[in-house]
Amino acid sequence: MKVISVFKKLFAALVPAVILAGSYPACASMYFETGDAGTTAETANYIPWDTATIFGAIHENDGADVYGFEWAGGFFLANTDGSDFDTMLSLFNESGGLLSFNDDIGGGPRYSQLALELDPGNYFLGISYYANNYEGDMRSYWEEGIEGTYQIQKTVAAPTAPQPAITAEVPEPASIALVMIGCAGIMLGRRRKAVS
Repeated sequence: MKVISVFKKLFAALVPAVILAGSYPACASMYFETGDAGTTAETANYIPWDTATIFGAIHENDGADVYGFEWAGGFFLANTDGSDFDTMLSLFNESGGLLSFNDDIGGGPRYSQLALELDPGNYFLGISYYANNYEGDMRSYWEEGIEGTYQIQKTVAAPTAPQPAITAEVPEPASIALVMIGCAGIMLGRRRKAVS
């Protein structure tokens, strides 16, 4: 009996853990630029919500890269530590308006960092080299670039879980009739026993 009791407790503890593990990945993922990430919302690469690191490159005919992503809300942090050129990082809203920009964090290293609270929604993260479109908008990135590779580390925010649809199941008239016949049969059976 003790073995069965222990098994039940273990099973009860494992079920929620397995469900949570299936709902959200245990570790964040890496994203590698596909082709050219582009410089506009229309040509941007879209990254999965669980992306923590983006690897990419800019070239002589490619002055910037833009990535679209979904954000569930909360504190957002991104930096370009590990890049091999002087980066500039910009964050844009869904319509391409500039929300935040950074050239050099604290004036020291050549990498950039953004840190701010964001509402849930869709955003674009742009990376370029100094001084391509200094503090400008997404549509003003220069097409000329330099040769360089970059890394963008960003925080991950799980999307809000979809809410299940609430549906009311209304029994068919035939089902109601069967239930009523069954109840009548039970009542008649009890009545017969009482008479006997």
